[in-house]
Amino acid sequence: MIVFLNGAFGVGKTTLAERLVARLPNSLLYDAEEVGYFLGKIVAPIDRPDDFQHLPMWRSLTVTTAHLLRQTYGRTLVMPMTIWHRPYFDEVLGGLRAGDPEVYHFSLTATAGTLAERLRRRGDSPEVFAWCWARAERCIAAFQDPVFAVQIPTDGKTPGELTAEILARLPPTAGGGR
Repeated sequence: MIVFLNGAFGVGKTTLAERLVARLPNSLLYDAEEVGYFLGKIVAPIDRPDDFQHLPMWRSLTVTTAHLLRQTYGRTLVMPMTIWHRPYFDEVLGGLRAGDPEVYHFSLTATAGTLAERLRRRGDSPEVFAWCWARAERCIAAFQDPVFAVQIPTDGKTPGELTAEILARLPPTAGGGR
């Protein structure tokens, strides 16, 4: 099983993913941003897009890595990743589903005010904050599209409440002490 947590930067994907891994037996946290970081370092001398998702190889490696992790370790993957650009989303989600019939995609949503506050609390550098904030409006708009269902509003909810909500939407065989 793959649990894919999508949403704008600062919406709480990583926090929720860590809590889900703690509650789901035999699960692994798979942060596809790490694939982007290592790929970006490798191709930096020849290609420097403003977002590693623009690299077709990132999308392919993200899917391939997920399948290899599942095949090798047989564990549930919990994937926090912001993918709002529809063609990239379709490619990655389609690729994940082609190799694993049990993919659960959730789009975490929040208002601009909530996102701004959460991004400020992260303590990122001004450059990182600006990069994330510049994409906030696009993400907020994109994640309202029904293709990004199941949408879970995070405003005013604690990580514990959100963890319980996700667990309740997974099949009972997922476990987690629900």
